[in-house]
Amino acid sequence: MAFLPATFELLAIAMYGVFILDYAPLEGLVLGTILVAIGDGLVIPKMKEFGYIFKGHPMPRLMFTWAPLEASFALATFGVLSGFAAPADSAVSTGMLLGGNVLRIIATVVGGMVLGGAAGWLIPRRTKLTISGKQVFTGMPVEAFLMVVSVALSAFALGVSEGATLVPMPLIGGAFFQSELMVIMTGVFFSAVAAEADLHQVERVMGGVWIFGQLILFSMIGSRTTLDIFPAFWHHVFPLMACGLAARFVGIFLAINGILILDLPGHPFQAATVMQDVTFCFVSILPRATIQGALGQVPITGQFFGRLSNSSTCQDFIFLAARLYICIMSVCGMILLNTFGHRLCLQTLDRPPWGDKIDKAGKEIETSIEAPESPEAAVQSVAEAYAIPEKVLAEALHKVVALQSSSKGFGLTRSKSDSDALSQPPISAGSETSTDLAFAQFDCLGSVLNANQDQEPAWRGRRR
Repeated sequence: MAFLPATFELLAIAMYGVFILDYAPLEGLVLGTILVAIGDGLVIPKMKEFGYIFKGHPMPRLMFTWAPLEASFALATFGVLSGFAAPADSAVSTGMLLGGNVLRIIATVVGGMVLGGAAGWLIPRRTKLTISGKQVFTGMPVEAFLMVVSVALSAFALGVSEGATLVPMPLIGGAFFQSELMVIMTGVFFSAVAAEADLHQVERVMGGVWIFGQLILFSMIGSRTTLDIFPAFWHHVFPLMACGLAARFVGIFLAINGILILDLPGHPFQAATVMQDVTFCFVSILPRATIQGALGQVPITGQFFGRLSNSSTCQDFIFLAARLYICIMSVCGMILLNTFGHRLCLQTLDRPPWGDKIDKAGKEIETSIEAPESPEAAVQSVAEAYAIPEKVLAEALHKVVALQSSSKGFGLTRSKSDSDALSQPPISAGSETSTDLAFAQFDCLGSVLNANQDQEPAWRGRRR
């Protein structure tokens, strides 16, 4: 769902650039890659609101899973294309350039696997490092976050080709690794190796930092946007936008119907609500901002398409289209999402939660309930979830049992405050916030959206 509709829109924009704007295929693909990704910073808080209003509805959960995947897809594709659009040595033959970039992609994936896997194994074990019997690291979440940021910056630096290249690529020049793809691969393998509790700690800290990152990003975009760009919207940007969005709608429709026809497992769709689900997904992908703001000016600063005669014209148009996409789609897209998203969720509310098995007639299949865990396994699970020693939790539970037994045996009346405090599971810093990175960036806003909520709703998964 995150890749097929985005690919449809990317190819439609690229074809418009090739056949209407007379760009080269590479220029059209770069244009489509920059304009295709949805604005996750705009869509995800709205999905959070829908999740609180329509508890158990699978479509908001689908979209907050969709948004970061599509952003990663756009960044990775752009990183691959940039190796062809801005070669370090213009005298290299096309075959050599193709082979060198394939080698760069393979080396980047392997390098990200090694770097991310090593970080995922070492960072959770940092507290075991001692010097002269003294612990070096405290084990705080901020400490882990700073280490992850350091690893990500190191991965990005390995792919930087400006100035002194750390690891040069033989034959075709430039860096041996691709910076954007290197960071993505490092994060993927870090999350695959690191423990779930450590991932949640890093996500909470990163969520608060990203709030300020968005402010800086959008402030920089606004400072570079002037009113004189809007007259150019109707000339080529509007037809380009209409072509891309039409292809996106077709891609979403084909993807959902293909999933139902093939009866693929793990999807939340039903035949009776296909058009409502297609429309909800389409309206949810309309807001655009983040990727367009981050990549819109890169073709100009990176001097893309140096071998082509119309390179400067294409660079200027990409930057213009990216700014207009931000201004138009972020405003109009959010208006449409606010207007129709609530209604579409309300129309499809009578459906089973995501994960329940449904037969072909649309009825829920009864499943057997597993036997509860043993007390020892339950204590171990709680200790791992809250990142506390299992022995400490067991001792606290024994104290609670002893207090309750003594109060019953002697008929004493005592305040429940002490026993309630002992019986509650330990709460670490930020434990009431979301364990999803996409939602964690908005949890630090306080109780704006969940003022009347006492606990996390069941539809928010612990880990994607």
